[in-house]
Amino acid sequence: MRGRLPARGIMAIHPKPLAALLPAFLVASAAGAQPAARLDDVVVTATRFDETAYSSAASVTVISREEIRSSGARTLPDVLKYQAGLNVMPLYGSIGADTSIDMRGFGEGASSRTLVLLNGQRLNSLDSINVDWGLVPLDSIERVEILNGSGSVLYGDNAVGGVINIVTARRPDGVHAVVGAGSRNSRQLSAGFSSRFDAVDVNLSLDRQDTDGWRNNNEQKRENVGGRLGVGFDKGEVFVDLGWSNLDFGLPGSLTKSQFRSNPRQAETSDSYSRRNNAFLRPGLEFQITDALKFAAEIGYSDSESTVYTSNYCVWDTCFEVRSTDVLSFTPRFQWKHGLGSLSSRTTIGVDYYDGRLTADKSGSDHGPVSKSVRIDQSSRALYLQNQTDLTSALVFTAGARYQKIDQSASDSSGLRLSNDHDRTIGELGLSYRLSAATRVFARAGTTFRNPNLDELTTFSGFVSRPVRPERGTFLDVGVDVSGASYSLKAAIYDLEMKDEIAWNGATFENENLSRTRHRGIEVSGRYRIDPQWQLVGGIDLQRAEFREGVDNGKKIPLVPAVKIDAGVSFRPIPAVALSLMANHVGERYFGGDTANSGEKLASYTVADFVASWQHSDWTVRARVLNLTDRKYSPFGYYGSYYPADGRSFFVDLRYNF
Repeated sequence: MRGRLPARGIMAIHPKPLAALLPAFLVASAAGAQPAARLDDVVVTATRFDETAYSSAASVTVISREEIRSSGARTLPDVLKYQAGLNVMPLYGSIGADTSIDMRGFGEGASSRTLVLLNGQRLNSLDSINVDWGLVPLDSIERVEILNGSGSVLYGDNAVGGVINIVTARRPDGVHAVVGAGSRNSRQLSAGFSSRFDAVDVNLSLDRQDTDGWRNNNEQKRENVGGRLGVGFDKGEVFVDLGWSNLDFGLPGSLTKSQFRSNPRQAETSDSYSRRNNAFLRPGLEFQITDALKFAAEIGYSDSESTVYTSNYCVWDTCFEVRSTDVLSFTPRFQWKHGLGSLSSRTTIGVDYYDGRLTADKSGSDHGPVSKSVRIDQSSRALYLQNQTDLTSALVFTAGARYQKIDQSASDSSGLRLSNDHDRTIGELGLSYRLSAATRVFARAGTTFRNPNLDELTTFSGFVSRPVRPERGTFLDVGVDVSGASYSLKAAIYDLEMKDEIAWNGATFENENLSRTRHRGIEVSGRYRIDPQWQLVGGIDLQRAEFREGVDNGKKIPLVPAVKIDAGVSFRPIPAVALSLMANHVGERYFGGDTANSGEKLASYTVADFVASWQHSDWTVRARVLNLTDRKYSPFGYYGSYYPADGRSFFVDLRYNF
């Protein structure tokens, strides 16, 4: 990418995609319901401690455990693709391999601007590899909290577009097992155990999925284990979170336009592959020191290793790469409930410390001599503070600030060395006003930033590159939430201006800072329960992401659709049976790399999924058909090359609760 986004006039959104989708306004209650957090729901993402949703000056969505289960999804991206403000872009296959999620219109760099958390702790890697969505077994998730918009004050790096916080179960749920099978030799076997023994909570989940894949050379196998051990005491809990994941998958590569049209299942390569291993261990403590003072802290260690062989990119003896990263973290924080004069007030103050390392060895073949190697170290220290003050019983004022210092050093096998040290101070202000028990409005404004990923300090060939500056920006969010017993509606308008976005330059094979960009949009979602049997849901995102300066001034950022629409209905003919039909429309967008907007666009697409479930006593049977109409489409493309998505597929699973 070599440029970025202006903002001229009102967003030019055309009604035709919406009109085309209306006959398919049939989408599920579960994952598709896009349930805005009810105003009294307790969420943690907006403050890093438990707070009600209404007090947060931000757009927050909560997906419950029941909604995840009834969605029929096999992976978390399958759940998230029907949420307002999220554009899910799978690169390969159906079990979450190399899937990026875009929040606020960043296109090909989306995964580095969307922060993914597990129980408030980072899952994003130090490099630019997409989050391993399979690291957390789906059955172990209690809920997912989505914060649309910057979360940089509380979380720092990667939270420019938004935050997705995966919260795992803590309640006892017994023992269960799931077995499933489907198209193209797809298989799943999973089990879970959770129980409480006096003050001890134990949760353990295991999952294995494999498939031959829809495309040639697209076989995939995933294994993961997740668990939590907690010991409660009078005023708190000590706990350990842990997880392990292994993912092997073929890399079919991209296709030309003619190849995509004639046979989208073919592969560019027959032998390219990727193997990834991830593991983490995070002991922690929550302690209510006094009625007014609470303390929480985690010490984390994570380790990942990836092996990639790309036979179609064997230039400079770089087609085989072994990359490893390890991170040590310490994240203590306090919440103090106090008075501010006669006003009720709550202050969160904390420290984030991360120390990490990336090493990468490149060679011309498996087990061949190392042709190039690089090592990059990073140390990050941050102090943050957030205060919420109740100006009235209905009006909450939020102010926050963060100071972060990062030291990066890189060296390669040629002897080149690079230091890339930066510090940044950011802040934000917000207001949340509860108009009634069912309605609130909010507004917030502030600054945001992102430091370079470690591999953004290297060239394609594996050498240290020129230093790049951190990204920085300003944002404004305004929104409204309305919720009732049978309905909910949420809407938000945002304006995000960025400077120095980091992007890959295909001409120089290095990363570089771009000129100014601007991301603007409207996000609307809602649900309406007609009666106990029928529920309608829907959502629409309108966005305009443009370059504001430079040679591409006025051009659109590639891979960002101007419109995304989700819609649907669910039906329960009898209490034991649930039927749902989900539809997802993504508008046309320019190919990745086409910052000049000179080429043709990736075509828009509308995809529908059908899910049916039957429950009897401790047994549950689910059947689903994905891509019901067998639509041929490509959610991602780069420089005119296509990465086809899966065609129609079937899957049935059987669950038993012991």
